[in-house]
Amino acid sequence: MERGRKRARRSAPGGLGRNLQSTLGANRLQARSSPAWAHIQALIESGGQIMISSIAPIRGVAVAHDGTKTLVMLRRRTAEAIQELLARLDVAIATAKSTGSLVDEINVKSSDTRYEI
Repeated sequence: MERGRKRARRSAPGGLGRNLQSTLGANRLQARSSPAWAHIQALIESGGQIMISSIAPIRGVAVAHDGTKTLVMLRRRTAEAIQELLARLDVAIATAKSTGSLVDEINVKSSDTRYEI
């Protein structure tokens, strides 16, 4: 009877595999106990969606859509962290919902180009 070679289990570079589960658990706990990004969460739970991306020719945008219409289009500021962009997106979602108007930093009056998402 021939025995197969046992393969060594590979760990993620830098030990990420071990720490990832504890980090995810901590993030889930924080998400449950913290109202941070509450408007983003409510939007997603009601069937809406958000997107953080680059849309040529614009590098760094955040878009929120409620499933029917676009609520928010933000342009990422120079050296702005993603967490800061998400916080601004959360506030902008609340503003768009309360005023009923689009919050748009992409289509500015000084530009001849219009974008629709």
